Amino acid sequence: MLPENVDTSISLLKSDNTQLNLVRWMHQCELMKRYYAANVVFIIQETGSNFEVIVSSISQSRQFTTGTSFDRDHKVFQRLVRSLPDGLNIDLTNHNHVDLHEEFDQAKTLLTRPILWPDGTHFGCICVLNAKASTSVSNSFMLEPFQILLQQELTLYCQTQRIESLSMRDRETGMLNQYGFIMMAPRQLSLGRRFGAHAGIIFFELYSVHTIEHIEEKHHRLLGRIIQDTIRTADIAAHYSDHQFVVLVFVDSERDILHIGQRVDKLIFQQNDQLKIDSSYNYFTPDSVLKLAPMLEKSKKGLKSEQLKLAVQEAKLKDSATI
Repeated sequence: MLPENVDTSISLLKSDNTQLNLVRWMHQCELMKRYYAANVVFIIQETGSNFEVIVSSISQSRQFTTGTSFDRDHKVFQRLVRSLPDGLNIDLTNHNHVDLHEEFDQAKTLLTRPILWPDGTHFGCICVLNAKASTSVSNSFMLEPFQILLQQELTLYCQTQRIESLSMRDRETGMLNQYGFIMMAPRQLSLGRRFGAHAGIIFFELYSVHTIEHIEEKHHRLLGRIIQDTIRTADIAAHYSDHQFVVLVFVDSERDILHIGQRVDKLIFQQNDQLKIDSSYNYFTPDSVLKLAPMLEKSKKGLKSEQLKLAVQEAKLKDSATI
């Protein structure tokens, strides 16, 4: 299976893929173009909405440049992406073999090999248009090293994403941990402000009506699940510390933040009446210049446990001053 943070429906051109060297992919396209004396060599990715050119060799034609997209019902690319691993060598002058689209009107031959994600699902394909070399089927074997290179890089990309996902995830709840929240939230906050969204930081702290020893791992999972079911997709939640959870929410008004806190408190009581929630929040308008760290600190101070720590620290300072 692919890591949860790898969405194959999103184009590599629109995702964070610093591990992938697309410049090297382009150089490989240039090498294949020279070898086959072709018009153009390009790599197509099948996304959730279309087929998109990820990289291509330099060409006078603008039909297959990087970023060019084609409809999902494009029969040529549907066939190419789902071809056997050995690929295809298609004579485009024979219209009985393939339903041509306008971008292939002047093309004569098409060599191709499919590319797969590590789990075996379809990524896309390599395409060599108008190869001047021998048209024997065996000629497509020269694409195999390129095909293997691309699939190895996709495997390495997914492994890196899996490691990053695990390092930012909390083992108990599967949510982001403190590090993950600090890494992910600033970008989401910046994006929300750009669109004029009001934001709030909510801290939840779980405690028992008895003693802290009654808080177990299953209780953390319960609260984590309730929080994630309550917030929206654009919001970010994390298991911040032992019994503390934090949420960055985007709302229309401060009243919405209160409703979130009330809903979480109500649901946790319905699930386990021995558990209690302490919560604290701060509301921030889009024109706020506060960065994430001070926003967190400001919101966290409202928790009773944090106020108790502050009171203890102040008492110690007073005692040391009187000695």
